[in-house]
Amino acid sequence: MKRRQLILASAGVASAALPGLSRSATPCPPPTVSLTGGSTASTACGAGKLAYSTNFPANENPISEGGRWRNTGLDWTPVATTGGLAYSTQTSNGYDDSYAFLSGFGANQTASGVIHLASGYNPSVSHEVEIILRCSDGPHTISWYECNLGIGGGYAQIMLLNGPIGTFREVTQTSNPIAPRNGDVFSASAVGNVITSYLNGVELARAVDSSLPTGQPGMAFFIRPGAVAKNYCFSSFSASSS
Repeated sequence: MKRRQLILASAGVASAALPGLSRSATPCPPPTVSLTGGSTASTACGAGKLAYSTNFPANENPISEGGRWRNTGLDWTPVATTGGLAYSTQTSNGYDDSYAFLSGFGANQTASGVIHLASGYNPSVSHEVEIILRCSDGPHTISWYECNLGIGGGYAQIMLLNGPIGTFREVTQTSNPIAPRNGDVFSASAVGNVITSYLNGVELARAVDSSLPTGQPGMAFFIRPGAVAKNYCFSSFSASSS
């Protein structure tokens, strides 16, 4: 979140560019299931994996898809869907990210979103797409690993959110990763205590942290006033676990 500027200004932050990054094919993803609101299925990537995929066919605020998605945090904002896009409903200048997450997944999990990026969109304020892993929430508390990707590829971070609104810690950060394009796949995984984010299968950021051993996959967005929520968001989402 731009949290980012505060964090990058502190002496304890490790910030390093990854030179020579290039785009590659996405590794074996969860299956695409062409059913309204998504479905669960087995994937050919390996036996026993549970998967859910959706292209957001309904117009909903908050996203539900038949009760599959949840958000019970009263101090944050919901994810909305319209016209095949999932996007932020934030209007404040705070840290009330828009989020939604699934249920029933194992601790070792992967999630991905296909990026929708409007042509020519490059706001002067923060705008992030986020994959969240091992998420749980309550009315005034959230816990998750947030893997974010700033508009224009300005940064990619892995954050730990674990408490009331405004409680967060940067676990790792990468400056100037690959700039996302429309149709790119932003993904992240949590396996054991290793959390990793990718763009089209190319690693962006990696962290080792044991704070959250369990929880559910989902998506989130962070914008500042002046950003256009639907211009940088997701046009589909997939999640899987073993």
